[in-house]
Amino acid sequence: MKFGKYLFDHLEHYLLAAFMAAITVVVFVQVVYRQIGNSLPWSEELTRYLLVWITMIGASEGVKRASHVGVEVFALCLPMKMRKLVNILSLLVCLAFCVIVVYFSSLIIRLQMVNHQITPAMQIPMWYAYAALPVGSVLMSVRYIQVIIRSFKEFDKDRVIMGLGD
Repeated sequence: MKFGKYLFDHLEHYLLAAFMAAITVVVFVQVVYRQIGNSLPWSEELTRYLLVWITMIGASEGVKRASHVGVEVFALCLPMKMRKLVNILSLLVCLAFCVIVVYFSSLIIRLQMVNHQITPAMQIPMWYAYAALPVGSVLMSVRYIQVIIRSFKEFDKDRVIMGLGD
């Protein structure tokens, strides 16, 4: 049970590390192949898709660490209780946005599956690359829910909860 919780708490970290390692290896091999006069036509496409996955999973890591950019000037002018309410409201809006993204990106993926759309160079289903959007949004939704629950639990304390690391 503890290993499962540990893995869940660090899921984004390990996925990001694996995808970054894969990009590093693919780009290195591509450079070596170009030096000997050959080319790997699939390497640029794979690198691009991995970068999309890194972006979406990294956004979830950003929610977890409260490292997304925000404008706090208005909230800092409010009393502490109102500041906490505004923070929770903004977290709820972000959660709603993630749920909407999951819904509409799932529709796009379903359409790609029905049409059997494939990538040009690697010849794999295109929805593999597009799946980064709903997967990343689901991960962000889970992290937003965790932060919202923590914010409600610690509402009476004299601080605003922005992420799981606070």
